[in-house]
Amino acid sequence: MKNKFISVDQAASMVKDGMTVMIGGFLAVGSPHSIIAKIVESDVKDLTIICNDTGFPDKGIGLLIANKKVKKVITSHIGTNPCTIEQLNNKEITIEFNPQGTLAERIRCAGAGIGGF
Repeated sequence: MKNKFISVDQAASMVKDGMTVMIGGFLAVGSPHSIIAKIVESDVKDLTIICNDTGFPDKGIGLLIANKKVKKVITSHIGTNPCTIEQLNNKEITIEFNPQGTLAERIRCAGAGIGGF
């Protein structure tokens, strides 16, 4: 059977400038912290992140935002991350808000190959 596991370094190295990346978790719980840390250390920039929320500035997806790696976030909540709010107010980042259920359904539709939702 083919080994489907890759290392943290391999996963982080797959992320390139301008990519859209979906990251799981809820307020940083369940986020891939090791991979996010490697992306923060890299030169990658201008990411579009699809996520439930932007967490906190010091963990999870919030680290990507605090380190200015993100140009757009498709999410349902940013209220716990002052870095996200500041960058939004300064027009340094774009936020596409979706109610949590709509976000989940958009993700499901994309996975099923149903476009336009």
